[in-house]
Amino acid sequence: MPQQENQQQKGSSSTFNKILWIIVGVLVAYNIKLYLNRSSSVHFEINGNEITMQNDALYLKDSDLQTLSKKLSENPQTTKLNAQLSINQFSSFRDFFASLEKLNNLNELQLSLGNNPLVNEQDQAKSLSQALSKLTKLHTLSLGLDSIFNNESREIILKGLSKISGLTQLRVSLINSDLSGDGLKSLYPLIELRNLKSLELLLVGSKLKEEEMKHLQTILHKLPKLNKLNINLYANKIQIDGAITLSGGLFQQKQLKEFGIDLYFNNITANGTESLMGVVGSMENLTSLNLGLEFNYITNEGGIQVGNALNKLKNLKDLSVNAATKNFGWDGYEAIVSAIEKLPPLNNLELIIGINKCGSPGAELLKKALFKHDRLKSLKINFLENYIGDAGATFIAEGIQYQKNLQQLSVNMNFNSLSDRGALELARAVKNAKSPKVVDLRVSQNQITDKGIKDIFVLLEQALPKIDQLEVELLNTALTNATRDDIELKYGKIDKLQIRLNTIPPSNWE
Repeated sequence: MPQQENQQQKGSSSTFNKILWIIVGVLVAYNIKLYLNRSSSVHFEINGNEITMQNDALYLKDSDLQTLSKKLSENPQTTKLNAQLSINQFSSFRDFFASLEKLNNLNELQLSLGNNPLVNEQDQAKSLSQALSKLTKLHTLSLGLDSIFNNESREIILKGLSKISGLTQLRVSLINSDLSGDGLKSLYPLIELRNLKSLELLLVGSKLKEEEMKHLQTILHKLPKLNKLNINLYANKIQIDGAITLSGGLFQQKQLKEFGIDLYFNNITANGTESLMGVVGSMENLTSLNLGLEFNYITNEGGIQVGNALNKLKNLKDLSVNAATKNFGWDGYEAIVSAIEKLPPLNNLELIIGINKCGSPGAELLKKALFKHDRLKSLKINFLENYIGDAGATFIAEGIQYQKNLQQLSVNMNFNSLSDRGALELARAVKNAKSPKVVDLRVSQNQITDKGIKDIFVLLEQALPKIDQLEVELLNTALTNATRDDIELKYGKIDKLQIRLNTIPPSNWE
């Protein structure tokens, strides 16, 4: 009996061991799978001498960054690198920077590092500065430093960057970086780039006020004469005095051929607009202009100043004007659109001038401008909340159909008191337009019925063969659930057609 019990115990032990090994094997396999799946989230593509790393917002860790660093080390011949590494969990880029500095043949670099929880920030700034200073063949650089590095560390990085003597194109993004007080002094090393021809500064939400504009003025004064300049000051508070100070710096860059300024929500008012437009009007060489003046309380007087500046620009080919603001009036609107009509023929036009209640007469004025600029390649119209009605929609539709070379069309007529008739005229314009390849049509928040929406899609369906991509937005109309379901069933699986539909209770239209 004891011998039999021992044999049973051995058998049980053997069975237990087998089960244990099976469990261990399953766990090992599972962990390997987890590791492989995690590793597969690191994205990179190598095409000849170009490397692309699209790893924004994947919440990767330092161990994942080692894989990307290794790829740089294995490809020292690389001439173009696009490394998007922002919004992750990287605490240290040192190994990556060490690999980066060995790319002696690098000509173009896009490097985005923002929104990572860095440790030993200043040491890492020194590593990046050293890496940049050794990229002697670099001529194009886009550097994203959003929400990381303090002023001292940022200055260290830009000092290294300033040693790249052949750099001609530079983009620096400092979104949500605190540049208040003397923060903009950290950008002073940029003035050492004597061969720079193109500069883009993204200073969005950087706590800039009137006083800080003195530093930006100094930088603009001391930079070499640029061909292209874009400054994005979205969501700061520079106000009137800041706009005047900024204009003083821009006066030293009157030779510009391409200029963009975004001052959304900076409260520069008509006085600040007058100063800014006085400088813009003196930029006689401009071929491209992007004015972002939305919600700055520029009033009619500011609109007239914009029109006066446009009247002086005889070489423009590309124009974007954003003057949407609730206290805008007819005189300002008329000044801008009439000035556009008088410009030499444009290639590209974007007009964002909503929330002005310009009505049907405003749409008719735009139609005349579109008849003058009848060879546009790109046309973007945002007339949000202008209450142009069906008559106004017809005017704009006529202007669209008059275009001969249109490749891209974007029309936003949300909140414009349209019924079926006006919406159908816009859809018919899309159908009859000569050659648009990309179309974005928005007619939300208008009282368009089931029948009207069905007829709209019949017209758009006829336009689909010539269009590569069509987006249609019909939100908060008088659409019923049944018709919405029919449309989504019929058109929802067409790859190049993107539809945004919803329904609201009929009482909303009573």
